[in-house]
This record gives sequence, C-alpha cells and structure tokens, in this order.
Amino acid sequence: MRFAFIFILAALFAVPAFAFDANSSCVKCHGDKETLTKLGYPQMYLDPAEVDKEVNMGGAACEACHLGNPASMDREEAHKGMPRPFYAAVGPKYKYQAVGREITNFEPIQPKGKDRTKLLNAKPADPKKAEEMGIKNLIQLNYHDHDPKTMAYSPEIAMKTCGQCHENEVKDYNKAGMGLNKTQRGFKTWSADKPGPQNCGPWFGDNYEELKGECARGEGFTKAMSAGLDRGCNKCHASCNDCHYEGHKASKARHTFTKKPETLTCYGGGRGTICHAGPMDRRRGAGYMRQEFAFPVNELHDDVHFAKGVQCTDCHESKNHSYGHIGSADARKSCQKCHTEVYDAAQKSEHGNVDCSSCHVKAVGAYQFTFWGPGKSEGMPNLYTKYKEYYGTRDLPTIVKQPATGLWIPLKPYPMGTMNINKKPKSIGKLMLRDIQKTTVKGNTAIGQPESFEVERKADEVNDMYIITGLYGGYKTNDKMLAWIQMDKMSHSIGEARDCASCHSSHEQKATSWYTFDIPGVVKKPFNGSYTMTAGKKGIRFENMTNTEILTAEGVDSEDFAPFLKNPEAWNVKGIDFEMKFDDKKYAAGFGQYQNLYAELHNRISSEKDKAKLEQLKKIKAVLPHNVAYAAEMLKNLK
Repeated sequence: MRFAFIFILAALFAVPAFAFDANSSCVKCHGDKETLTKLGYPQMYLDPAEVDKEVNMGGAACEACHLGNPASMDREEAHKGMPRPFYAAVGPKYKYQAVGREITNFEPIQPKGKDRTKLLNAKPADPKKAEEMGIKNLIQLNYHDHDPKTMAYSPEIAMKTCGQCHENEVKDYNKAGMGLNKTQRGFKTWSADKPGPQNCGPWFGDNYEELKGECARGEGFTKAMSAGLDRGCNKCHASCNDCHYEGHKASKARHTFTKKPETLTCYGGGRGTICHAGPMDRRRGAGYMRQEFAFPVNELHDDVHFAKGVQCTDCHESKNHSYGHIGSADARKSCQKCHTEVYDAAQKSEHGNVDCSSCHVKAVGAYQFTFWGPGKSEGMPNLYTKYKEYYGTRDLPTIVKQPATGLWIPLKPYPMGTMNINKKPKSIGKLMLRDIQKTTVKGNTAIGQPESFEVERKADEVNDMYIITGLYGGYKTNDKMLAWIQMDKMSHSIGEARDCASCHSSHEQKATSWYTFDIPGVVKKPFNGSYTMTAGKKGIRFENMTNTEILTAEGVDSEDFAPFLKNPEAWNVKGIDFEMKFDDKKYAAGFGQYQNLYAELHNRISSEKDKAKLEQLKKIKAVLPHNVAYAAEMLKNLK
C-alpha cells in the first residue's frame, strides 16, 4: 500500500511530458546546439522542451505555427513557404520596406535595454553590407503574420497558422474592426465632410485616384508615395502575434504566449511607438502608460490606474475578439466596477451628464500643432509628410458636449492643416462628430481580406470631433491649405480631479499650449512656441501665437511644416457655442455647502478612533465632490 501511495503521489505531481516531435526536421536541426554552432548559427538553437513549456499549447508541432516542411532535412525545402518575422527598413533603396532577419544575422528576438518603446529595436549586423544593400536604418520589427509587401496583418497567414487550433477566434478577428482596420479605412479623402480630415490622414492604400484628384499638385503625388504612406499606417494594424506573443519579455526559448494581452502589448510590445501608444500618448497626449512613451517625457504624471497595475483589458473587454469602439458606453461604465458608490452618486447628481475624465484629466501632452506638407516620409520625398513633432503640453482640456449623447467630455482642440488641397469641403465652420456613414470599402484579397466590406461608426459610438475652417492661400509653392481644428477625446492619465473653479469661475474656457519642434534635416535647431485657446458662447479662437526663430535646413521652406506663420487666424471660428452651462448663483450656494461639509469631514476624520467609522468618513469624503446632497445624507446617517 505504501508503494502504491507513493506511486499515486508521483503521478499527481509529475511534470507533464511534452509532445514535440523528435523526428521533425525542425527539432532535429534547431534542437541540436552542436550542429547549429558548426553551421555558424548558434543563436538559432532552441531547447524543444522549453519551447513546448513556453508555448503552453499542448505540444503543438512547430509547423502548426511556422509552416514549412518538417519531413525534409534539406535547408531550402524544410523552410519553403514559411512566413517569417521581418524588419521595416529605410535608406536609399528601402522606403519603409521589408528586409529579412538575415540583416541582423538572425539575432534572437529578445528585449534589450530599459526603454520600453524600443525593446526589440535592432541594427544591421554588418553596417557595410547594409550600406551596400541601400539600408540606413531598421525602423520596426514585424512578426510573421504580417504581410511583407504592405506591412499589414495577414488574415490568410493567421488562418493557416493560429487558425489550425483557434479557427473561430481567427474568423472573429478577421471580420472585426481591429482585424480589418475598419475605422481608419472609413477616411477616404482629405476633403470629405464626413468623417472629415483627421490627424492620421486618409487611408492611402485604397484611395490613390481620389487623393490625386483633390491634390493641387496631382501629378506630383505618385503611387509610390501613397504606397509608402500605406505601409507606414499598417504598422499599427495588429496581428495575432502582436497581441498574444510576449516578445518584450526575456525568456529561455523566445516562445512565450499569453491569452490576455497586457498593457505593454497594447502599447506596441517594445517594437516602437505604435499600436495604442501612437494615438494615446503620441497624438492625444492623455496616455495610459506615459513615462518614456509620453511626449514630452518626464513632465506628465502616470494614470493612477496604471500605477496600481490595472491592465487595459480590465476595462476594455473583448467580445468575440472585438473591442468595439473605445468611445462606447461600456468603457465608461467600467469605472463603476471599482468605484461603485462614487460612480452611482455622480450619476444621481447634476453632474450625471459629465464624463469622469472631464474632471479627472488635467494637463495633456503630445501634438499641439500637426501639418501635412511636402517633405520626406517612409524614406522618400512625399507631398504628404506628417509634421507632428510639435510636442508640448496643454494645461487643461476643453469640456465639450457630445452632440449625440449629451455627455460633457474633455477634448484637446488644436490647429491642423494639409497643404496643396484644391477641393473645398461643404461643412465649413461646423462642429462635427467623426461618425462614419455606412460605406463599402475594398479589401486586399491578396492577403486574405474579403473583396469588400462595410464600414460604419454611429454618432453615439465616437467622441472625437472636428471643425473644418476652410481653404487658405497665399503660399509660394503649396497652393492652398485645408485647415481644421482637431478635437480628440482625452480619456486617460486619470488622476486627482481639477478644482471646481477651473470650470465654474468663467463661462469661457481658456487653455495654453507650449511646444518644442525639432526634426533634424528640417530645422537646423529646435524652436519653441506657444499659443492660447479660448472657447466660449461666440466660438473658438487661437491667439497669441509666438515662437522663437525658425532656421530651416537647406532646401526646406517653413511653409511646408509651419503654415500658421502665414495664416495665424485660420483656425478662429464664430457661431459655435462652447459656453460652460451653469447657474452662477446656484453654483455659489452649492459650493458653500460643499466647503462646509468638507470642513466637518476634515475635523471628524482627524479625530475619529473607530476604524469602521473612519473608513465610512473617507468614503463620504470621496463622494462629496461628486454629489453634495448625497454626501450630506450619508454623513447624517452615520452614527
């Protein structure tokens, strides 16, 4: 009996056997360190047992993910048809185009350094050879379920690999908004009234003829330029591996996967300032992680939830491999999970139609201007180069009422423009939501997308807004500028709330932006600047534009990247009501009650000895700014 008992225990606690195929040529070669060393590729050795352990998928065969021919020991035949990771390269002969890992001598994909924006950055193993090939820099790593030609996520590769075991998940993702990049594809041209011109530009991959037609220098905008911009956009088109492979984590076998993506994965996983790091920290300036992802760095506080270890997917839950739209009510209601009493109190107050972020997001960073004009993009000259490097801070967001939902939300209105546009939009001087009317767009069947599919974003599913202000001329070589006010919703960097006076001391809203612009090759030295923004009952205006001396590099004209110098008033709009709506007398009375209750709570908290009562007093203090009457009732009932 004793031996039987020991045997049962051993069976219960034994390490499970891994199911890799020892006869596979993948295992025979990559699992043989001595042979790989002799061949000159010791870095390609992988312990098959460790690979199985890290993958944690029940011993899935190598070819299930990597394809190829595991029955052949011939190098070429064994690797035939394998999709592989690649780098985006720029230089005289590479215009943000794919180059294989041989450029780094198959350097292991392992994180290096402490900067999480570029943990997986790499350099050519042989700089001289790279120069001969026409490669100057490697910009970004792409995993093997991206298409090397377009840089986009490839549904076809995903179905052949991940789809072998996760068919339904891949099918769901391949028709989801993120899988098809539906939202961005809804932006077909610069001059469309809906969904309007926007910071990231139109979808360059499918709309070349339309874009050429609205360009004042149409013949100068080439297919090569459009294709380069398309590749640049596709770097944010997330793949299965982008979300589930943890390349940013050091591991023994470089095969670590996770079911639930973590925040750093959503921020690009160390492959660059891409995915949500781009629109959140680099564009909106109200990012979640901030820290080294922030623009400017070291100046803006982290989101309190990130500091406490809350992951993106804790609030933004996936349904059928789709996250819906981040502006949805589901995301807002996620606050209720952890802040139930405070959330419920706020909903019952006269601030029930004010989004939590309106009070809890203060200083924001990133772009304070953005312009599209002639320059260099994706390693080549381009009529549409994005000059976004006006990095700085805005002291307060602007609270605006969402027209479809009635919810007051925080936005960052800032001037934008695109040079050389000859088509005038119809909706000038109007506050517009970036909803997308139902439209059919072309798919890329070459990588497994459908021939066409519908794109739609309803007015209550989006919180970003814009105002097209018109076409402005007077430029030497750039014809006219299409000008608009970019108004992105600020959602993160939640922290200590702004004070009551920041909204209720005036019916006008004022904010100041500061920035530094620095692009080597465009300007000889950085220049600094600032402006003030005022939004009120009569409209919105940008004033006091000032900047230090601008010294352009040779062959560069300041109107290409700083058209505000010629038309500083292009973004002033009348006839839109941005007034902060409140009753001055009612506010004064309510604020007085708030102050009195705060004083009472302060005194009772400082003297309370009973732990249970102390916790309740602290809860009432948290409720107080959200609903004074509710806090007063709670305090009255506390015995």
